[in-house]
Amino acid sequence: MLEVGGADEDEASVRRRIKTLSELLWEGHGTAPDVNRWLRLFTGKTVDHSAAVEQLHAAHLLSHFTYFGLREVRELLTAMYRDLFRYEMIQRIRADSGGNSDAGFLQTEYAAQLERTRFLGVGNPSESGTHLLYYFRQDNGLDPSLFPEPYSILIESAQHGGSRIADDSIDRLVFVDDILGTGAQAVQHNVDFIDRVREAAGRSGQEIEIWYLTLFARPGGLARVRALGFDRVETVHELNLSQVAFSEESHVYSNSPPGIARDIGRAVAERYGADIAPGNSFGYGEGQLMLGLHHNVPDHTLPIFWMADGVVNWEPVFRRYRKELGD
Repeated sequence: MLEVGGADEDEASVRRRIKTLSELLWEGHGTAPDVNRWLRLFTGKTVDHSAAVEQLHAAHLLSHFTYFGLREVRELLTAMYRDLFRYEMIQRIRADSGGNSDAGFLQTEYAAQLERTRFLGVGNPSESGTHLLYYFRQDNGLDPSLFPEPYSILIESAQHGGSRIADDSIDRLVFVDDILGTGAQAVQHNVDFIDRVREAAGRSGQEIEIWYLTLFARPGGLARVRALGFDRVETVHELNLSQVAFSEESHVYSNSPPGIARDIGRAVAERYGADIAPGNSFGYGEGQLMLGLHHNVPDHTLPIFWMADGVVNWEPVFRRYRKELGD
């Protein structure tokens, strides 16, 4: 039984919702023992609020956590390929051919364009963008040859006075990512590589498009990455203010039960977040997200849900596997 304070009716409603989410959508995360251990960490540290009040508000936040399991992530990767890559290329082919809509023609031309495309993960090989490539390739039936190691894209050429593109048949590189928050990771890991590719393509006499596709993105991150020199930056789902925990438009408080208040929930998340993630009590970049994925939890999500290796001992409901801050 969840040990939450407040009215019995409110407690029972939160308990039922979390139990249903755990069993049906959260892949086993959020069992009653795990949630009870987590709730006991809220001990009445906020001003003017008891532990029981804090626990009820923490449980309310948890009951609105959005989690994408492996099945949902794979469906999103299928949608990414279909909607953001395949449909885009077919529209280009049709436009370039004067509106030719013959299915056989379009398929032949699309296959040729796909053969001249290479898909890459964002970040280093241990990070989630690269991790997703396996499912992206498998679920979309793509040939492994379209997924090279990034370092193999360029080769040194004394004749050309520097790097050149190793394969002169490549027309585009497509980076695949899971979530774009502030755009910091794309800045950190990809700008230098993009510049090197541009320079190498110039030496090789090639024109190469560079795309960035992600499952989820915040508007500010999209704008920042679009300014980096990518030719196409798109997302399957753009995160809006309804998915920011304490915004005025937040779905978490759109129809709150009696006794639940946004300002108390915010105070709880901020007070305990400050203990376990100093300087990032609402998540990296003040993210305030309520989002988790099968393979990891974005660090823009409220730390009270995922922090496990901070300066204060904490029992998260959804563990994040640590890497660089700033997805």
